[in-house]
Amino acid sequence: MEMLLLAAVPPTGEYFSLFKILLMAAMLPPWLYAASWVNKDSKHVHGSQAIWSAAALASGFLPVLIWLLLPWYFVGLALYIVVLAGFVAGYVGYRNKRVLPDARVLTADHIHSLLARQKRETGIGLVQKVKIYDHIRRFFPPPMDDQIEDRKAYNLIQGFLYNLITFRASDADITPTGEQAAVRFVIDGVIHNQPPATLPEAEMLINYVKQISGINLEEKRRPQQGKLAVDAGAVKVDVDVTTSGTTHGQRLQVKIVQEATKINLDELGLTDDIRAKLLELNEADGGIIIVSGPRRNGVTSTLYSLLRKHDSFMKQLLTLESPSVVDLENVTQVLYKDQTELPVKLSQSLRRDPDVVMVDKCESVDAAGQLIEAAGAKNIIIGMNAENSFIALAKWVQAVGNDKEDGLRLLKGIICQMLLRKLCPNCKEGYTPAREVLAKLNLPAKIDKFYRKPTKPLVDEKGNPVTCATCQGTGYLGRTAAFELLELTDEIRQMVLSETPLAKIKSAARKNKMLYLQEQGLRKVIEGVTSVEEVIRVTRAKSQEA
Repeated sequence: MEMLLLAAVPPTGEYFSLFKILLMAAMLPPWLYAASWVNKDSKHVHGSQAIWSAAALASGFLPVLIWLLLPWYFVGLALYIVVLAGFVAGYVGYRNKRVLPDARVLTADHIHSLLARQKRETGIGLVQKVKIYDHIRRFFPPPMDDQIEDRKAYNLIQGFLYNLITFRASDADITPTGEQAAVRFVIDGVIHNQPPATLPEAEMLINYVKQISGINLEEKRRPQQGKLAVDAGAVKVDVDVTTSGTTHGQRLQVKIVQEATKINLDELGLTDDIRAKLLELNEADGGIIIVSGPRRNGVTSTLYSLLRKHDSFMKQLLTLESPSVVDLENVTQVLYKDQTELPVKLSQSLRRDPDVVMVDKCESVDAAGQLIEAAGAKNIIIGMNAENSFIALAKWVQAVGNDKEDGLRLLKGIICQMLLRKLCPNCKEGYTPAREVLAKLNLPAKIDKFYRKPTKPLVDEKGNPVTCATCQGTGYLGRTAAFELLELTDEIRQMVLSETPLAKIKSAARKNKMLYLQEQGLRKVIEGVTSVEEVIRVTRAKSQEA
């Protein structure tokens, strides 16, 4: 009897099938994904979100319920697939009629584009426009084929650095601003906005730059500095890199070192008369020359250029800088942190008995006293931030304190400069200046031609708009400098010691044939080098800074 009862028990597995349970579980996610997408998309295409969301819910729930109740498992499965596919097809047909062709989904073109994108994702081609060297000047090779994300970042940095060089930018800045990252280039001293980048692209590019330039990838808030180098064939540049954190993400700032500093006096834009007088003062044994100008107006270039006019093999040349901008061959370069440390560093350096000393800035009475004491036998070149030569003179008098008489006696001259953009020789436009403009600028009425950037769009032979290939449409190509030179004569020294009003000191300088900065800038306008608008722009900026 017991054996008969056991025989009547169904075999194990007749009530539950693990395979069927797993298959049903695998079929549910497509429905849930479709329902979620329809809910969001119906709102986007301005459809009836409530109706379509209810339909999405019913298209999955009802077939599943029927599937569970039917005694035929695979019939229920087929019913579920048909109902769900029919619902998705119906909704896609509905929404594709409400959108533009490019926004339609599950069409032949859409499927083709998805396949093409997938192919690109699995085989990212490299864009190699420049060679990149890391912070210790090793060649930085492109990523391997399977390094998909790195290859994307490599292409981004290739485009960024190539544009930086092509547009002749001296600085660039990538700053996250909400939903995008603003990209700015400084070209010839003027900010030019570039097409913005997406935040993921900006983050990817910045992290890759940090890796190349030797910056800690994990630190995203604190400012960090690094270096890299770029070889674009005819152009080879060193790049200083700074990263920092903002409320929206990481920020990247880069500076082209070669664009920041030139060390050939003949390339700076000096007029023949000022160049001859400046060389005379620089070659005379002993004494002080002050090189001044507003910030970012090429003072460092002039300091280095005057220093380089001394023979570094016959004389011992020494600089004190904070920080050093360019490594100078056969020149001892001493770094100091701030003006409080300068007197100590200067005292130590003068014990080496250099022949020529260049100091990038001197605001300390103690340092000024040491320079005055050394200037009897050594050539001293001092940098200073000032809007014109007379302000620089006043700052020097303040710096020397009680040594005013010796400080003025040893001061040979003060040069002040401002950078001006040069007009593009390929697209600059000539015009006849109005007489009232000439009168306002105190220029002769006989001048019959000035130049300016194009006022009309450039066109090719067929009349189609084109961009100037020489200046990339900016109207300017490179920069030059206008200089004013205040030579310290005995008369001017005595007037300063006697605290004579500035107007009379300027009058004495006029008698010595001194031309002011704006007048020197207008000389370059007359020569066709720059435009009146550029001189006004720069002098207005200088007056606002003052």
